[in-house]
Amino acid sequence: MELRELRCFEVLAEELHFARAAERLGLAQSGVSRLLAGLETDLGAKLFNRGKRSQVALTTTGALFLPEAQAILRQAARAEALGRRAARGEVGRLEIGFVASATWDGTASALVRRYHEAAPGVEIHLHEMETPRQLQEIAAGRLDIGLLRARADYPPEVSVRALKHDTLLLALAAGSALAKAPKLTPEMLKGEKFILPHFGEEAGFLARLRALGQAGGFTPEFLTPVRDFITVLTAVAAGLAVGLLPEPAKSLGMPGIALREIDGLRLDSTLMLASRRAEHSPAVRQFLALAKAKS
Repeated sequence: MELRELRCFEVLAEELHFARAAERLGLAQSGVSRLLAGLETDLGAKLFNRGKRSQVALTTTGALFLPEAQAILRQAARAEALGRRAARGEVGRLEIGFVASATWDGTASALVRRYHEAAPGVEIHLHEMETPRQLQEIAAGRLDIGLLRARADYPPEVSVRALKHDTLLLALAAGSALAKAPKLTPEMLKGEKFILPHFGEEAGFLARLRALGQAGGFTPEFLTPVRDFITVLTAVAAGLAVGLLPEPAKSLGMPGIALREIDGLRLDSTLMLASRRAEHSPAVRQFLALAKAKS
């Protein structure tokens, strides 16, 4: 059976007149007869009683078959509409990863909100995870979009572009001597212990901290590496160490913390938008296009 045969049958069942059915379908009457004959051959049954002088009428088989044919046609129409929406990126599923610092100034939520408003039919799943894991998950195809911190290199399967540059600030215990100093130079941090998220790689905030030590003429001494900034801030507020955080951390307003710029040295960290290099999903392409249009 073909959909055009079912459509021809449905229209003829509604009109019970070959000429009117042909006009609605935009066919010659011979075309209607040919499609109907093909359908009846497939089914092995007559669907209409028709003669030169008698009115066209559904047979018992035709009357039973009609609602089933209509259901098939409606389902096919829904499937076609869904397929077209999916091709435009209006439906589907999107897996988005993000580092916590992408949420502090609303960057992540603004991007997701803009996309959700443009494609409300797409199911969005959000996953907080560190940068190295995001890169692994994107390369493996388990994550579609990543909001992560810049690295010196990336897996060959991953494509990235910069979203925004964040100045890095020193996080100090609010009552410490360093927090009360009129200005902070790299040399003043000699002898301090540092704490920062670290994932066993010479990249990210670790590379920035080494640059700070080089500018101040010292080798940074680390506490045990941690995996998130909340732990960093908690340790700093307790007076255990000094931290290094992106400027949007100001919005956290965590008590016991003073965030200060470094005089004479600018350190920054770039928030990146990552996706698979060979990406075919319309939903992902639409997200990337919306993000690019905003930047």
